[in-house]
Amino acid sequence: MTENNYSPVAIIEISPKGQLLAINKAAITLLSLSDELLLPAKMASYHFDYYKLLNLNPNVSISTLESTTIIVNQQYYFLQIFDDINRLVLVIQPIGYLKRRLAQRGIANQQAFNVFCAKSESMQKLLKQAKAFAMQKEPLLISGATGTGKDLLALACHQYSERGDKVLLSLNCAAMPDEVVESELYGHAAGAYLGATDGKKGFFEQANGGSVLLDGIDEMSFRMQTKLIRFINDGSFRRVGDDNEVSVDVRVICITKADLFSLVKQGKFREDLYYRLNVLPLHLPLLNERKEDIVDLAHYFINEFANKQSIASPILTLDAQVMLLSYNWPGNVRELKNVLYSTLAQLNGPEITAKDIELPNVPISPSLNDDIDGKTLDEMAKQFEKTVLIHLYKSYPSSRKLSKRLGISHTAVANKLREYGIGK
Repeated sequence: MTENNYSPVAIIEISPKGQLLAINKAAITLLSLSDELLLPAKMASYHFDYYKLLNLNPNVSISTLESTTIIVNQQYYFLQIFDDINRLVLVIQPIGYLKRRLAQRGIANQQAFNVFCAKSESMQKLLKQAKAFAMQKEPLLISGATGTGKDLLALACHQYSERGDKVLLSLNCAAMPDEVVESELYGHAAGAYLGATDGKKGFFEQANGGSVLLDGIDEMSFRMQTKLIRFINDGSFRRVGDDNEVSVDVRVICITKADLFSLVKQGKFREDLYYRLNVLPLHLPLLNERKEDIVDLAHYFINEFANKQSIASPILTLDAQVMLLSYNWPGNVRELKNVLYSTLAQLNGPEITAKDIELPNVPISPSLNDDIDGKTLDEMAKQFEKTVLIHLYKSYPSSRKLSKRLGISHTAVANKLREYGIGK
């Protein structure tokens, strides 16, 4: 569904006995109901069982359900139920839409982390840590490989914090001249530069009370690092070309895909800044380190694409799930999203099978569908993984060569070869 066509907020009104009194188009689309229910005659004769349609526990009272998070079509929604004597009003809002509305209204978003799929132990641990760190005032350092979701985690931390109703401004420090970084962050006085006839407030001043996100902090020059550590220490700075001190209250959030400690040892990053930033570190795991989340992520992206295109969400078949679980995902979550979007853009049927998905350099066993009956998803994933390893071992007949080819550690490959009895 698109917000340009109609509101994404589903609104349903029913009588105490369950008779449908009113329903909007967003609710019809969300629950895959017939458009005929928009007609008064059809509406009056329809019994709306919201416990069943919203997958709610029938043993839970309405008072408990007055404000809760629900899952519809593998996506998170925020459900509110307003109960009076003559009717019940159900308001169902997509989490993403709700976040934007709450931010506009100046209300901190306590549902910020619900956008993450976190069945895996590593992600559950990370999100628990992130919620605790988000509430602090010290700088936040978020690290992780490309495509792991660092910017999304930064946004969630800001929205979950006490500053969530304030502005978050973001600056990409990569390959930016010092003059641009300095002007963007600290602002400048009138006449500070040639042609600068007016003064300008920088990000730190504009975001007073909120947060500033510095992406690619590892690529910031030593000169800018020196200015940043001073600001972090006392919250004050001078605009370029101005002698007056400006003091603000801003939370600094930094993102990096590099190993900052390694850069410190190489003399490429200030040691004092590293220890000032590394107070509250959060590290996002690789996608192949959180395989329990892959299928949920796949469903999320499939539904996201389907909603944007206003089409029914296709089914992700078991052989497709096994294929996704067996791939190494060097591009992490971003690569998974790109692969699925490419697949969906070319899909002509109601299902996504392994044959529909194109992955680079992954041999697909033609007999994959022949031996999956009665197997769990984990067993099928191991079956497919073994097939891939047997195939590749012919060309890379050692654990070291194979580990380099697959992009995982030598120890991990050695353990898998031993587990499957390959190369003996």
